[in-house]
Amino acid sequence: MDFKEIKDLAISAVVLSFVFSYSGISNLSSLPKNFIIALFSVSFAFIFHELAHRYFARKFGCYARFEMWSYGLFLAAAFSILTGGRFFFAAPGAVVIYPRIDLWGNVKRISRKENAIISAAGPTMNMVLAIASFLLLLYPWGEVVKEILAFSINVNTWLAIFNLIPIPPLDGSKIFFYSIKWWSIIFLTSLCLFFLL
Repeated sequence: MDFKEIKDLAISAVVLSFVFSYSGISNLSSLPKNFIIALFSVSFAFIFHELAHRYFARKFGCYARFEMWSYGLFLAAAFSILTGGRFFFAAPGAVVIYPRIDLWGNVKRISRKENAIISAAGPTMNMVLAIASFLLLLYPWGEVVKEILAFSINVNTWLAIFNLIPIPPLDGSKIFFYSIKWWSIIFLTSLCLFFLL
């Protein structure tokens, strides 16, 4: 991972943390505390989601890196401010996948199944993080840690469901067009976690 990719992930995580913590001009006094809570929760949810995509893309022999979408981050912040934090638009960027080319010029392309697995990795990571946060919440932590873990459950379940919507370019579309059965199982699991946790 090079400096630019780390910088893109860091900037995206900070902007998303603001988007999730801002709740209007009248609540500015609570913004610093909410931002710190969001910075822990949202950063882990977002960064591990993207790294899961990146890991599986590279596992299947492709070159993959996260690339920030500056316009998407601007829209995310703008929508949050204009709606008093009531509307979320989360499009910070994506893991861009490039096929590898060997010494003989052969292009290593991923199959539809591999693409579906790469796409499922992000939302699945969010579900794992939501369950882990729930289990950690059972321990008698201090109030701030409990708030971080509770917020982590909300953010991770929301990110999983949102990304599984079967509309391009969201992850759900690539899973859905490969296997409706796969998509149904993963999507219903994310819904169950959302309502149970």
